[in-house]
Amino acid sequence: MRQVVTITGIRPDFIRMSKVFEKLDAYFEHIMIHTGQHYDDELSKIFFDELNIRKPDFTLSTGKNSTTHYEQLSYLSTEIIRLLQNQKIQPEIILFLGDSHSAVASLPLFKEGYKIGHIEGGMRSYDRRMPEEVNRVVCDYCSDQVFVYTPLYKERLLKENKPAEQIHIVGNTIVEIVNQYMPSGKRTKDFLVADIHRNENLSSVEQFNHILEYLDSVGEKLNLPVKLVKFNRGMKLIEQYNLLENKKNIELVGPYGFLKYLDFQYNAFGVISDSGTSQEECPLLGVPVAVPRNFTERPESMENGNSILVGETNSIEEMREKTINFFENYSISPKQLEWLGDGTTSQKIIDILKKELL
Repeated sequence: MRQVVTITGIRPDFIRMSKVFEKLDAYFEHIMIHTGQHYDDELSKIFFDELNIRKPDFTLSTGKNSTTHYEQLSYLSTEIIRLLQNQKIQPEIILFLGDSHSAVASLPLFKEGYKIGHIEGGMRSYDRRMPEEVNRVVCDYCSDQVFVYTPLYKERLLKENKPAEQIHIVGNTIVEIVNQYMPSGKRTKDFLVADIHRNENLSSVEQFNHILEYLDSVGEKLNLPVKLVKFNRGMKLIEQYNLLENKKNIELVGPYGFLKYLDFQYNAFGVISDSGTSQEECPLLGVPVAVPRNFTERPESMENGNSILVGETNSIEEMREKTINFFENYSISPKQLEWLGDGTTSQKIIDILKKELL
């Protein structure tokens, strides 16, 4: 049986890969490597338990042994290749998903002669401030097979001179997962969810405070609490500079496991998030999303009326009014979700791998 290695390191990517993992186990000798980029049990183990993801074959210590992006890449460049050689693992292909620092391990592996596959390829925000943008471009370049969610992503790769035969449109991996775990019942819609964690909004205390003032203003105008999900980097700024002083509409919550967070979003009146994942998950849940960014790698979400960009540094009033108008007038139809795919992505990936490798 042909060997396929998957290398994954962060919680959102394990969620997106969960169905792919299952099918790889059925059709190949699948060796799962967890880089340990996200390593705390409270937030990592729960995702494996909830989604019935099996235990990885090997777990590295990226998060514990390195902090900066260059330390992580240095650690991964050495440890992954050493692991493959010491364990005499000779994969037909090594699969990555997404744009985390773990995905940049594709570069040393490519140079070492391994074949690479990238799921979630072709995404481009063209915002070079984003570490994720650099990561995904590098992984796409190194990949022999690129699995893209939409025709637009294929077009972008073709413009970058990627051979057409290496690009496969498969739809979005998140669809079958959300469909399986879709919350039910009447929505409460009595709060707003906020998820702010990207570098462009946390690079300075002034920028993060601007976003917090915007969140507080939206909550005040709608007379709804804004439940801000806790992330380490944002929490450090909030605590160091007392940023929530006089922001009475913001409540700190979480962090949550996948199923609880899915239910959390489902019951929100609206979600304000700089996460690309929200632009895909929330439309499936029927919830509007306002994105406090200047750019997005998911323009189809906006084009189909699933989300809007409200900017990063625009005036509080402009960002607030645009958000409220979108939330209050939001509607969704099945046609607006077609860009996400039909929920058979994992099987399509397997079928392509079987054709290419067997």
